[in-house]
Amino acid sequence: MTAIQRFIAAIWVLSTLLMVVLAMAGVDEVVRLYYSNALQLLSSIGCGLICLTVMDAFPVGSPLRNAWRLIGAGVIAWGIGAMIFAGYPLMNNGEDTPYPYYADIGYLLTSPLIAMGLLVFKRGAGLVAPLWGKVLAVVVFLISIYWGYYANNEGLTGQGWAMALSSICYMLFDPILMAITVLTATSFTGGIVAETWWKAVLGVALYFFANQAFTYLNLIDDYTTGSWIDMGWMLGFGMIAWAAMTARRMML
Repeated sequence: MTAIQRFIAAIWVLSTLLMVVLAMAGVDEVVRLYYSNALQLLSSIGCGLICLTVMDAFPVGSPLRNAWRLIGAGVIAWGIGAMIFAGYPLMNNGEDTPYPYYADIGYLLTSPLIAMGLLVFKRGAGLVAPLWGKVLAVVVFLISIYWGYYANNEGLTGQGWAMALSSICYMLFDPILMAITVLTATSFTGGIVAETWWKAVLGVALYFFANQAFTYLNLIDDYTTGSWIDMGWMLGFGMIAWAAMTARRMML
């Protein structure tokens, strides 16, 4: 990372950690809501633009170019969802955005698009995960699907078709993305390419945790925007952006 990139990364991390400070200091919930929404929007759109910028560094037809295009599109879809999510409190006197809402359409597109990007790259590059990688991916999927079911169980029955559909998608899409990310990362034995995708693994894991914690807390009416849970999205997108910048080094 260049000095400027390290500076931006430091600001990103400190801005995210400030959410904990604001909560511990007892800052008004409405202020924390607007701060978190703004940071979510900036983090996702910023990460998506970095991915699309990195995409242009690779030649046309390159698996990496196609991978970063889809990953960038997925993160920007999340950013559009965040924009809709943030707009609700502005138009409703600071009330928390309901769940499910139109914002969830953007959110739910994110995992499939990122997963497709990873699969396009893996297949285009002819990569094959070792046995231990496949076993690890299965273990990660089973753990993730268990947690996904636990987090979304309340929404699967008795609360309308929109709630049930959203819960099913959140329960399935994120664990599938986790498994595909692990399969991709374990296909490399080392070097800068492996370094890139293991950073992406951590980013996806943080994203997954925030998604499932948000869903669970929403379903039990215990989620407030601006809580420490929100940091998972910001830090997750930061790791994906870092992975993209690491990939960019391959073309220098």
